[in-house]
Amino acid sequence: MARRIDVTLQGMHQLLHRLESKELVEGDWAICAALVLQLIVRMQGQQERMAAKLAASAANQVVDGQLVASTAVPAVSAWESTSATPASETGAQTPETKKKVKGHGRNGAAAFVSAKHLHHSLAPGLVGTLCPECKLCRLTRYREKTIFHLVGQPLFGAEAHHFEQCRCRNCGKVIQSEAPGGALEGIGSSVVYDWSFCAMLIVMHYFAAMPFKRLESLHRGWGIPLSDSNLWRVVDEADDLLLPLYRRLELFSIQHAVTLIIDDTGSMVVALARMIQEELEALVRIGASTKDVRTGINATGIRLETASGPVFLFFTGRHHAGEVLDRLLEHRKPTPDSPRLVKVTDAASKNFDHRHSEELVEAACNAHAFLKFRDIKDKHPVEYGVAGRVYKAVFDNDDMAKQRRLSPEDRMLFHREHSKPLMAELKAMCEEKLKNKLVEPNSALWEPLSFIINQWLRLTRFYEVPGVPLDSNLVEQSLIIPVRYLAASFNYQTETGAEVGDRMMSLIATARANGVEPVAYLTHCLRNHRELSRRPDDFLPWVFRERQLASTGPTGPPTSTAGPAG
Repeated sequence: MARRIDVTLQGMHQLLHRLESKELVEGDWAICAALVLQLIVRMQGQQERMAAKLAASAANQVVDGQLVASTAVPAVSAWESTSATPASETGAQTPETKKKVKGHGRNGAAAFVSAKHLHHSLAPGLVGTLCPECKLCRLTRYREKTIFHLVGQPLFGAEAHHFEQCRCRNCGKVIQSEAPGGALEGIGSSVVYDWSFCAMLIVMHYFAAMPFKRLESLHRGWGIPLSDSNLWRVVDEADDLLLPLYRRLELFSIQHAVTLIIDDTGSMVVALARMIQEELEALVRIGASTKDVRTGINATGIRLETASGPVFLFFTGRHHAGEVLDRLLEHRKPTPDSPRLVKVTDAASKNFDHRHSEELVEAACNAHAFLKFRDIKDKHPVEYGVAGRVYKAVFDNDDMAKQRRLSPEDRMLFHREHSKPLMAELKAMCEEKLKNKLVEPNSALWEPLSFIINQWLRLTRFYEVPGVPLDSNLVEQSLIIPVRYLAASFNYQTETGAEVGDRMMSLIATARANGVEPVAYLTHCLRNHRELSRRPDDFLPWVFRERQLASTGPTGPPTSTAGPAG
C-alpha cells in the first residue's frame, strides 16, 4: 500500500526546487520515499495487468486457423425455433468458442487499408521542454494519435493534356509533342477514357446500379461532362476486350465445378417483351391458342464451386434454370471415374426439367422447406415448432462441421449420425398427419407437409452424398445484383444490353467472392487486354489474387462465403 503524502502543493513546488538545487532538508526524504513507493505500486499494477493479458492470450490458442478459447459458450444459430432441443438430446456436441465481447461498432484503424497516410510532427525541440500548462515537468513523447479524414469527391476525374505543336510552312507537316508512356491509354481518341474509368463505370453501373443518365447528371455539376450514350459505348467496347476472360471463366467453371447452385428471378428486356407481345397478337389474329407461348423473362443466377474458388454466372432471357444448365453442361466432359456434379436449387419443376439430369446429383433447398412452415406459424404453431427445432439443430450441425473443417465425406457422415434422426422425426410427423387425413388438401398446412414428403430424397441428399449444401442461400443472395440493377434502371432495352450486363455482373460477383477488389481487377484486365486475349487463364480472379498477394500484399477484402451481393 502506498504511503499517504501529507504535503501541500506549495510544499511540493518547494521540494522540486530543492531537488534541482540539490539542497534537501531532513523532512524531504520521507516525501521522496513516499513518491517512489507510489511509482513502484503503479509500475507493479501495470506489470500485473500485462501478465493477465498474456495469460488470457495464451488461453486462446489458434489451432489450424480456428480460435480455441478457454471460455466456452454454445454456438447460436440464426434459425428461429419455438422449442429448441438441447445438444445432448440431438446427439450434437457444442463447440467451444470464445464469447464475443460487445464492441462500439466503429471501424478500427486497420479497416482503412487504402487510406493515404499523412504524418504531422511536433515543433522541433518541443519534446524535453517544460510543460506550458503547469510549468513543472518536462514534455516526453506520448503515443501517436490517428484521426481519419474522409473527403468527398467525384467518381471520375478529368485531365486536360496540352500538346505543343509545330508545322512546316512548305509541306504542312505537323509535329506534336509526345505524352509520357501510358499517360493516354484507354478507349477513345479526342476524349480518352482511361482503363480505370472503364472499370469504375462498369462497377458503378452493374453492381451499384447507378444508371448512365444519373452519372451524367451528377458529373455535369462537378464540371466533368459525361454523355450517357458515350458511357454505354465505353462499356460496350470494354465488354469486347473482356469477352475472352468471361468465356474462359464460364468454361473453366463448368468443367471444374464440384457443386452447383442455381435459381431464377424475374427480369425485363424491352425488346423481348415486344417480341412476346407480337407473338401473342399474331396467334390471336389466326385464332390459335396462346397457352404455349412463354411470356416469362428470367434472370438466372448460378454459383459454381471449384477447387480454385467460387464462380458466379448470370443469364437473362426467355429461359428457365434447367435450360441454362443444359447449355452449360454441353461443355462438361466428365470421365467414368469423375464424381457426379452436385446441383442444389428450389423444388420448382422447371429447375429439374433438362436433358442432363442423369449426370447430376439433384438436391433441394432445405431453407425453402423451413420457410414453408414459417409462413403458417400463426395458424399451425405446433407443426412450425417441430420444423423449427429440427432445422435449427440440423443447421447447427452444419455450422459445427464447418468449424471443425471436416472433409466432404466426414461432413456427410457427421450429418448422417446427428441430422438424419432429426429429419426422420420431421418426416414421421408429416406422414402421420397425411396418412391419417388430419390435414385437408386445401389447408395451409398441406403444402409444407406434402413438400417434405414429395422432395424427401432431394432434401436429404446432404447426408447421403458428400459435399451437398443444405440450401441455395448463396445464389439467392447473389440475385440481388440483377434485381438491384432493374430496380434502378427498370429494364434492359435490348438483348445485347442484357448479355453485356450478365457478363459484367458475373465478373464483378466472381471477383468479390474470391476476395478481389473489382475495380482494380477490371482495370488490370483492361490495361493488359492484349495479353488477356492470348492467355485468359492468367487473368482469372484467383490467379490475379495470388499474384497481387505475392507482390504487394492484400489488395481487397478477405474472401467471404456469404455471397457477392454486398
